[in-house]
Amino acid sequence: MPRTAYKHLFFDLDHTLWDFERNTNETLVELFEAFDLHKRGIPTAQAFQETFHKVNAELWHLHDSRQISQEELRYRRFRQVINQLGCEEDNSCDEWSEWYLSRCPYKPHLLPGALELLDYLAPRYEMHIITNGFGDVQYTKMDNSGLTGYFREVVTSKTANAKKPEPAMFHFAMEKAGCIAGDALMIGDNPEADVAGALGVGMHAAYFRPEQSLYPPCEATYQLRSLLELKQWL
Repeated sequence: MPRTAYKHLFFDLDHTLWDFERNTNETLVELFEAFDLHKRGIPTAQAFQETFHKVNAELWHLHDSRQISQEELRYRRFRQVINQLGCEEDNSCDEWSEWYLSRCPYKPHLLPGALELLDYLAPRYEMHIITNGFGDVQYTKMDNSGLTGYFREVVTSKTANAKKPEPAMFHFAMEKAGCIAGDALMIGDNPEADVAGALGVGMHAAYFRPEQSLYPPCEATYQLRSLLELKQWL
C-alpha cells in the first residue's frame, strides 16, 4: 500500500506501546511474595497471573461498555481472582488492589520496537495518545517508561467524557489535536475499540496484532505483527 500523507498519529497505550503483560506479571509476582499468597491457598504465582489476566480482561470489557465504573472494576478485580482460585475473599483484597496500583504503573517496560518506532516517527508527525485507561495511572505509565515527550495530546475517557469505540471519543481527540479524520491514523491492538472505532469516524487504522494476541483478525487499513512494520508505510 502506498505511503499516505498523514499529519497526526493516534496511539493506544496499553498492549500497544506499554507492555501491560510484562509489567503486570512482574507486579503480580511481587504481590504474591509480599503477601505470602501461597498461604492463602493460591498454588503458584503463575496461577495468580493467569487468573488475574482473565478476570481483568472481562472487567475491562464491562467497563468499556459502560456496565461498571472505574471504582467497581478496582473493587471487584482481586475479589474475583481469589474466588476463581477457590479461596475465600476478605478485605485484604482491597489492600492488594492498592498495592498493585501503587506499583504497576511505575514499571518501565515497553513492547519491542516501541522506542525505535517513536524515534523514527517523531520528526515526521504530530503524535497523540488516546486511551480508555484511567488518567492518573496512564500519565504515571508514560512518565516512567520514557513516553511522555513523544506525545502532544493525551486523551483519556475521563477528559473526553467518552470511551473508544464511541465516535465522541475520536472526535474529541481530533478536536484537541486540531486535525480532521483524513489527516489521521489510529494505531492500536483492540479490533473494536481502536480499529472499528477509528474507521467509523473516517480515520485510517493500523491493527497491531502480535503473535500472542488473543484478538481475532479484522479489517483495517494496515495489519501489523510488530510495531516496526509500521515504518514501511509512514
